[in-house]
Amino acid sequence: MPENYDFFQDWLEDIPEAAYYSAKPFRGGFAPAAERYWQGQYGNIQNQYMGEIGKQLRAGEAPTQTFTDFLGNYPWTDRYTSMGPRLRPGAATTRYAPSVRRMY
Repeated sequence: MPENYDFFQDWLEDIPEAAYYSAKPFRGGFAPAAERYWQGQYGNIQNQYMGEIGKQLRAGEAPTQTFTDFLGNYPWTDRYTSMGPRLRPGAATTRYAPSVRRMY
């Protein structure tokens, strides 16, 4: 094996689920609702990565970014906060627009 061989990095590339579920949202610091949201987004994130690889291949370039690199540069917080309150799981919309009570 080469001297600079990184077994763990190679393992993360061989098992993309391990790379995804060890990424930023799952290491703490995110709200529980955000973590639940990202748990269900593995397929979508992987498809975005494959799209980036496809763009590079169509341009005649060799793919340069690994899945773990893609996850490291992914704008997790920006993507989650750009969603409206109704799209965020576990977010109650009543805190933004409380219900009106009528007094008869």
